[in-house]
Amino acid sequence: MGHFAWRNLLTRPLRTILALIGLSIPILGVIGLFSLSGGLRNLVGDTLSRVQGVMVMRDNVPSPVLSKLPANTFDKLKEIPGIRIIAPEVWDIAPEVNGTRTFAKIASATAGVMREGINSKALTGLFDMPLVQGQDIPRHQNLRSGVYPTSIKEKGEGRFLDPSDVGTNHIVISRKLSKAYKRPDGKPSGLGDTFVIGGKPFEIIGIYDTGSMLLDVVIVMDITVARELLGISKDMVSTFYVEMDDPTKNDAISLEIEKQIPNVDARSMNEFMANFGMIMEQLDTFLLMTVSLALLVGIVGIVNTMLMSTTERFVEFGVLRTNGWSRSNVLMLITFESAFLGLLSGAIGCVLAYVGVTVGNQFLSGGMRLSLPANLFLLGIGLSLVTGTLGGLYPAWRASRLVPMDAIRLGSR
Repeated sequence: MGHFAWRNLLTRPLRTILALIGLSIPILGVIGLFSLSGGLRNLVGDTLSRVQGVMVMRDNVPSPVLSKLPANTFDKLKEIPGIRIIAPEVWDIAPEVNGTRTFAKIASATAGVMREGINSKALTGLFDMPLVQGQDIPRHQNLRSGVYPTSIKEKGEGRFLDPSDVGTNHIVISRKLSKAYKRPDGKPSGLGDTFVIGGKPFEIIGIYDTGSMLLDVVIVMDITVARELLGISKDMVSTFYVEMDDPTKNDAISLEIEKQIPNVDARSMNEFMANFGMIMEQLDTFLLMTVSLALLVGIVGIVNTMLMSTTERFVEFGVLRTNGWSRSNVLMLITFESAFLGLLSGAIGCVLAYVGVTVGNQFLSGGMRLSLPANLFLLGIGLSLVTGTLGGLYPAWRASRLVPMDAIRLGSR
């Protein structure tokens, strides 16, 4: 039966090819969109895994950049047992850097996405917004998990900030920013070069490279200097980065912080990841609803192909019935044909997705990698097989209901 069904598809190659294209493209879309979703999950997960402490910020804000807390919250945090070190920070979007306004870059990147769609260059442009982080240097020096100092030691240049840099216009930047804001001769900015931020000159003393587009946009400086640059009062901070005596108690002590201090949110990296996971689940649901429309179009294509095929083969079905084929045999034959179409479409869609992801990853940077686990291939094959089978059910039922002589008479007209 399967061999017979396969031969029937090969006798109408053009129609079969058009049906395959109609279904394989939606399957490619399904795999591609979920591959992007998986890549974002991996990027955020890898980034957060490097941060071992807890960020204390104002309640109901999505980012440290939007958070403002009274500086005397420090004294309240000291009273909570289990906290090892409290490091105040100020955060904000960087003002004009080397003559380039940050918001102008954002507008340009957004316009690029709207004009060209989501591609690697446009997507990276949206994550290129430089941020200023002002650190309480002596306290940050005592942290166990310093992302930027570790990055400089592993594959960076120069040194990180130390107590001798308090009150000075010394900064640490990423290799990504050094390439984005070049020297007048066109070469990347290096150690000893000057960044003009908000009209003030700053000397680069260190260059880090975490490899994450989420982390490699930060300009690190002394907290006092950052307050003056950003216009933040000395009585305010953005966040407190907190490390515990026992890191396994991060979540428990975070709850205690929120209980003891009103209007603050103590977020461990587990909480950040859980919140991001909820967002991505909603995004996955939206993506599935979107591609369902494309799959519906694929089903219509299969139905149309199989209806045309069965209409042209009424005589064939009549002859088969007169030679002993039952209605269930005809039903199975048409269902096999549509299932083969679905299965082959899924295989083509998976191959195209693999090629697309492999090529796309060659052009992505900043730690962003499209993810293509085996379960996505299974999802693509499963969806295409179910879609193809469903698309063939009505034509199969219609063909199986014909009386042999009626089928021959209708087919000979």
